[in-house]
Amino acid sequence: MDLNRIKLIAKDIISDDEWVNDSHSQAEHTGIKDGLTRLIRHLEETKEESYWFHKADKIKKDGYWYAKISDIK
Repeated sequence: MDLNRIKLIAKDIISDDEWVNDSHSQAEHTGIKDGLTRLIRHLEETKEESYWFHKADKIKKDGYWYAKISDIK
């Protein structure tokens, strides 16, 4: 799933406040908004291409993933 789709879903969830009817549900809604905002910020700051292991050749052996030393930068 790409980041734009996640942002649209988060926007839809954040804008849904019809169920908020007291201070407890308001606090829950605030927490949901904060969590979704943090998730999006984290995804924006840690894009897939920034990790060396996404492009490295990998093999799985005995339940562990191994990457070629030459692919580590």
